[in-house]
Amino acid sequence: MKEFFHQYKFLQDAVLAEVFAEELAKSIKKTRAVAVPIPMNHLKLKRRTFAQVDRMLEFGGVDYLHLLIKNEEIQGEKTREERRETRGLFALNGHPLPKKIVLVDDMYTTGTTLRLAAKLLKDAGAEEITFVALIRA
Repeated sequence: MKEFFHQYKFLQDAVLAEVFAEELAKSIKKTRAVAVPIPMNHLKLKRRTFAQVDRMLEFGGVDYLHLLIKNEEIQGEKTREERRETRGLFALNGHPLPKKIVLVDDMYTTGTTLRLAAKLLKDAGAEEITFVALIRA
């Protein structure tokens, strides 16, 4: 998986989205919720040229909705302890919130990213929030 993610995320091999798209789509569809990808920091997106989670959802035929905006912090550059202490990582983008949401991310490390996104959405009125991640690091 380490080699796959390096090739996919850092060498911009976008076609690799097909490798796990079907399995990811099956997991998401079981939730019967609106898929909401964890967004990328805009500087990271510019550097990597595409949003990895969005691309896998597209290849898997999963409709999704962007509800979150990520701030300038880059979680991948932090230690585990620094990640756990992160606050205010996201803001809402103003779209109406569905009642049932499944957050989708490529990697689950400490769970901080997903917890912060879920809390923000829950506080804004979402009734049920689950998540799906491709791998756990």
